[in-house]
Amino acid sequence: MKHAFVLALILGIATSAQAQNTLSERVTLSHGSYTSGGGITIAAELRPKDGRTALCGTWAQSESQSSYKSGTARNIVKLASVYVEGQRIYQDLGFMAQTAPRLDYAGAPARCVLTDLPWRAGRIPEVFLPRQTISRGNGGGSDPHITFRQTGNGAMGHGLEVVPFLTRNSRLVRLAPGASIAEGRYSSGGGVRVAAELVSVNGTAHVCGVWSDLAGQSERTTQLGREILRRATVRQAGKTVLSDLSGLRRVRTRAEYSGVDATCLDTGRPWSAHNSGKAITLRLPDQIVYRSTTAQGREVIRFQPSPLQ
Repeated sequence: MKHAFVLALILGIATSAQAQNTLSERVTLSHGSYTSGGGITIAAELRPKDGRTALCGTWAQSESQSSYKSGTARNIVKLASVYVEGQRIYQDLGFMAQTAPRLDYAGAPARCVLTDLPWRAGRIPEVFLPRQTISRGNGGGSDPHITFRQTGNGAMGHGLEVVPFLTRNSRLVRLAPGASIAEGRYSSGGGVRVAAELVSVNGTAHVCGVWSDLAGQSERTTQLGREILRRATVRQAGKTVLSDLSGLRRVRTRAEYSGVDATCLDTGRPWSAHNSGKAITLRLPDQIVYRSTTAQGREVIRFQPSPLQ
């Protein structure tokens, strides 16, 4: 049952002039995906307020959505409902603010509403996202048939995977035998490997490289590789020369990357003689990449740099 007011004053959230609440490590995630790629994630949490249960949360959608899906995400969020132990406690999650997709929603800004459900510790919210037909194919024409349903990786699913043109060179460069290689592993299995080198392209220092997913990944991590690279850095002589390697080309996993065609990312620095004499170091992040609390317990997946195998 839906209460008619948002706790903007009582809980100190929801207006630009006020500090927002943030979600805790007990956040619960629900994901929905489009058949054309990409999706929505809703992060929710229950909290006590004056003997009743407050529902707090935020939502995110994949970046670079197609025009067919423009504006559909918020409508889906408004149609979503929350159940606790089989009882519907709230309908229409439009009160939640939209946030950018993130790996870990603990600490994400949230808005809250007060429900009629008496508070009891240990309860877990279950968010149900409605199945929707976004676009109907016209039987051989240009319009695709797109549906949305509650499955997949949500906002971390790939929509239109666009690498900004201005950040990379239009031609491919073959990696030299001495390219630097780094890899990291998910605690749930599998991982990411990246190979790169610093080269001169038109008098400017570029990081040229590729990356691969490592075997053994779970459903939660299969589409996180580029997000891991987004948080990676390249260092030379103790200084960071480039942050964000998400523009690198993805290739099949291999032990040796020499001779592989690689894309190049512009560091914005002029090339100098000392660049060729010093090796680069690839640094991958060490962080939680998935966290959700369900009725079965907490699921936490961490990504950590690891020795090459």
